Amino acid sequence: MFKPPFFLTLCSLLFFGLILQAQNQPSNSNTIIESPIYIEGFNYPKFDKLSHYGWFNIGYEVFDGTELQVIGEHYRRYDADRFSLGTQLRQKISEKLYLIGGYQKEWDLYNKGRGYPNPIPRQEIFLGTDYQVRENMFMEVKMVHPIKESDFYSIGLEGVRTRLEMGTRLKF
Repeated sequence: MFKPPFFLTLCSLLFFGLILQAQNQPSNSNTIIESPIYIEGFNYPKFDKLSHYGWFNIGYEVFDGTELQVIGEHYRRYDADRFSLGTQLRQKISEKLYLIGGYQKEWDLYNKGRGYPNPIPRQEIFLGTDYQVRENMFMEVKMVHPIKESDFYSIGLEGVRTRLEMGTRLKF
């Protein structure tokens, strides 16, 4: 078993060695290094005091052509207030085609007018494809399946369990 002073000394030496190795690497100051992490999002303009819709996507390129993403969406109108959060794996299959799959939770913040969020979120898994129709324009098709019972449904899909979702996404 390592004793704390020995362990701290070993960690310090490893950290110092990594710093020296990084300093000895040749560098070109004209090269711009692109971060493997990116953030995307969209927010509709407000048409009234209460309505709101927005989504975000935080992605990390794990390998060349493979991304791990954290996705979120907020939707509010007079009779509903929903927030969803999930993870998504996105694998490039061809130049313009991606395979997507993941897990998401959706919370009913309005909770049928009770004044507090529904404590049990909807949980779903999904699998589908994402196709780049044109530059900065994507079309997504996916099968979504709930994995646990919930006392609320997605807006407009009352009574529907497994469903096919289609959507487009534009980047500005």
